[in-house]
Order: sequence, then structure tokens, then C-alpha cells
Amino acid sequence: MKKTFQKKAGFTLVELMLAVFILAFTLSGLIRVFLQCSTMNEIALNKTAAMIDLQGKMEEIRNYDYASIATDYVSGGAVGDTFDLSQLTGKGVIYIDAGNPKLLEIKIVASWQNQGGRVIGGDLNLDGVLDAGETVDADGDLASIATLITKIAQRQ
Repeated sequence: MKKTFQKKAGFTLVELMLAVFILAFTLSGLIRVFLQCSTMNEIALNKTAAMIDLQGKMEEIRNYDYASIATDYVSGGAVGDTFDLSQLTGKGVIYIDAGNPKLLEIKIVASWQNQGGRVIGGDLNLDGVLDAGETVDADGDLASIATLITKIAQRQ
């Protein structure tokens, strides 16, 4: 009597290894995307917190006596030109352009440190002072993704 072999349905070892390789490659890509999105989310949350501090400082300046803004919000003035961020490890820096005595341009810039230790903004050592090697913008001021600029006119 002649024996016949029946073909059994299933995966060969090569097919199984190929499927596992494709799955591992796909999952590694997804993990990288997840980590990048997590980093971008942290930056967005921190930028929002920094902007809240900048807006609060800008309102403080708007409510300040106009005649004293230019002298009190400079280095060595009564209030000073730097402040600590309330929710982040970082500094805010105030720049005032008093070229026109009836119209002040106020620029506030924030730099902070993320959880991983990376500093966001131009003030790399978070001291509120422009040092050698730190990032500046077109005006020569510290650069940052969290910058607030406004003009305040003298009320008559």
C-alpha cells in the first residue's frame, strides 16, 4: 500500500521570522514617533506656562507708572530686568527700547530647562544675562520661542 503525505497548512520558520522582523521594524518606528510626540508635548506645555508668566509681567509693566518704567525695569533698577519663571526652572528677561520718550517698546523673553535638561531659549545658563555663545535674535537680544513684544504709549 502506498503512503501519501498530506500537506499541512501553517507557516514555515522563514515566514515566521520575516513576520516578526516586519513587526519589530514597525513597532520601533511607532515608538520613535511616540517619543518625539512626547517631547513636543512637553515643549508646548512649558511654552504655555512661560507665556503665562510673560503675560503677567507685561500686565505688571502696563500698570506701572509710565515715567518710571524705563528706569525701574532695567538692570540695577528698582524692579530689575530679570525675573524667575513661576512654574518652570528658568528666567525671563525684559528689554525696553526708550528711543521715543512717548512710546516704549517692551520685549520680554523667557528661557527654561526641560525635564531632560535641555534649555529652551537663548539663555543657556539661565542667568538672565547675554553671555558669549548664547543665541541672539536680529536685535542682539536673547532669542526664544517664548517672546512677547508690545508698545506702551504715554497717557496724556
